[in-house]
Amino acid sequence: MTRNKQYEELVRRYLENRSSDEELEVVFDLLEKGTLQPYFEKALQSYLERESRSSVFTLRKWKYLAAAAVVTGLLAISGLWYYEAGSSKNAATAKTAAHGDKAPGWNHALLTMSNGRTLDLDSNSQSVMQLQNGASLTRNKAGEWSYHDQKTADLAKDNTALSYNTLSAPKGGQFSFLLEDGTRVWLNAASILRFPVKFAPGGREVALTGEAYFEVTHNTHAPFLVNAGNTRINVLGTRFNVNAYADEPAVRTTLLEGAVRVVGNQADILLHPGEQSSFSPNGTATTAKDPELVEAAVAWKEGYFSFGEEDIQTVMRQISRWYNVDVKYDGAVTKATFGGELGRDLTLLQVLKLLEKSGVHFRLDGNTLTVLP
Repeated sequence: MTRNKQYEELVRRYLENRSSDEELEVVFDLLEKGTLQPYFEKALQSYLERESRSSVFTLRKWKYLAAAAVVTGLLAISGLWYYEAGSSKNAATAKTAAHGDKAPGWNHALLTMSNGRTLDLDSNSQSVMQLQNGASLTRNKAGEWSYHDQKTADLAKDNTALSYNTLSAPKGGQFSFLLEDGTRVWLNAASILRFPVKFAPGGREVALTGEAYFEVTHNTHAPFLVNAGNTRINVLGTRFNVNAYADEPAVRTTLLEGAVRVVGNQADILLHPGEQSSFSPNGTATTAKDPELVEAAVAWKEGYFSFGEEDIQTVMRQISRWYNVDVKYDGAVTKATFGGELGRDLTLLQVLKLLEKSGVHFRLDGNTLTVLP
């Protein structure tokens, strides 16, 4: 095989998410030297010609190839990269991570009932579990759990209406769950959802700490309410994401479909599809409309990290939650910024290896990850 053919094959495997760890190293080394630039440009041109004859053209694929085409000039400066392991997990993540590495997070959650009993929803092999007061959990073939309340006709005589369950996805975990009304909730790592044993008539109210994506079942007569941080989100039926981690600088609500009203101490904002509100701890609120903000907000649910020229602290907060590590800084904190997308099915060391292309360095010791100058 000629050198040109070898380079074309390297680029093709990279764009198809089939690069081995060794090939990935070679690709980035050659990108930094400028060797692969014309091969990425050729691949991009070929892709655009094919897509011009097709009615399907995805934004993510366009950004993916565009990033690859310009990566040479930006890789070392701003930390632009794109790597996703694809639909089939590679050998390093399909089994327990190698010694000294950390496996990515997985579908894992705990349900703590109002009586204090806690269930591990992943280790339990039953497909149906009976809970207190006649409620139950069922699991479908895809492994998704659904909650069913007790069948009590007269809520006025039912003291369980004021009782609450707590669903928690720990660090290193995420989880999807169906509430009694059919609303689907995806919990991100280190997040907690508190919901009543049975929704009261005329209203559905939950409390969120951390991050969750909601697909709310429409019910005009029973609005859906989410209490998150210093905000209260009023919903009729919609799809939206809420980021309300205590260590983030603001509570961000991102609307994909429908309409929500986000109420804080000093502001009341009606969001339209494609908009994101941001409420700071002091109550200051802003609104932005940007497709890239929306895409980045739900990236975690789709299986990847998305960074838009973020500082190292912002990146590390996400890394800490997903890989269940404690992050600390040794010396001056780098001023480098990071932009791009990374698959959440990569091991921690794979992610760190890519981040180090921007000049930052790390030391992993057990569950402690140290960021070095």
